[in-house]
Amino acid sequence: MTIVECAGTGRARGRAHGEQARELIHTTLARWRDGTNAHSRSHLAATGLRAAVEAAVPDLAEEMRGIADAAGVPFAEILAYNFMDEQWWVHREHLELGCSVLGRADTDGVFLAQNMDLPDFMDGSQIVLRVRPEAGPEALVLTSAGMIGLTGINAAGIAVCVNALGMLRHNPAGLPVAAAIRGALTRTSRTEAVDFLHHISHASGQHYAVADAHGFHGVECSSSAVIVSCLPGSPVLLHTNHPLANNDINPDAEQELQRQGRIADSRVRLDFLETSVRSVRDGAAAERLLGDRTAPLCVTPGHHRRTQTFGAVAFEFGTTAPTARFCLGLPNHRPWIEPGWTTPHQRH
Repeated sequence: MTIVECAGTGRARGRAHGEQARELIHTTLARWRDGTNAHSRSHLAATGLRAAVEAAVPDLAEEMRGIADAAGVPFAEILAYNFMDEQWWVHREHLELGCSVLGRADTDGVFLAQNMDLPDFMDGSQIVLRVRPEAGPEALVLTSAGMIGLTGINAAGIAVCVNALGMLRHNPAGLPVAAAIRGALTRTSRTEAVDFLHHISHASGQHYAVADAHGFHGVECSSSAVIVSCLPGSPVLLHTNHPLANNDINPDAEQELQRQGRIADSRVRLDFLETSVRSVRDGAAAERLLGDRTAPLCVTPGHHRRTQTFGAVAFEFGTTAPTARFCLGLPNHRPWIEPGWTTPHQRH
């Protein structure tokens, strides 16, 4: 099972996800329980995160409820698992995050690509959701079984990639990252997607790279600030796991990340991207670069870390339908797949 088909209302989409991935969801949640702190998981249910989802994107709250119903697991567990980015700051768990994003826009077209580095216990849970809502564009979303999304693209030609920024201030009543990603992917233009990100309250520090056939827009979001880090018209977008423009810093979190060496690691990866991007002219070259083991952009098991590269995406935009390719695991180790679209190209 690689592609999970999810169509209809929020509850119907969730039920389809839960039914098709039921066994994998049970396995994934068991590994998540073993790999995380029970108190932090239960504390997530006491925050205002659920209320924020229900207020801003109620169909996604219903989608999570549908996953729980069909998979036969507690709704509270599905909620907590979907609040993965928020678990990083509840008890400072798994702050060893390392996602690398690169994009380029020139006369040959636009591409946006990223590696998604996550806790090693999530390996094996990779799936792609094909989301076909009642209204709005179809979307292809890289995720973990039981989760509504990590990064993706829609048939209107809007893609969203992300980088965790754990040193930025958080808000326990803000919108979780997974819901922000999926909310942006319901929009049919880059302007609408970026406006959505500007107008919601953000639970976690996060960089959102939004791309279409005309270029990029990068925003760094914290509890009280949404700051543009890549202006429209820029020919290149590069980002790792430290802020380039947002100064809404949590000093304690920043100090811990410095102690762990995570900020230094992020700067090394960004320097590597800045040096390498000149030779990356298309999505295929970006895919090869994402397999780098030297910086490393691609984090392999055995680095004495609790994280590894969960998967990668490469999105390309042109005059025809956007192309979406996914690697469910380590780039240059597992194959890339190209699901394609079931609905006509909807780019505006």
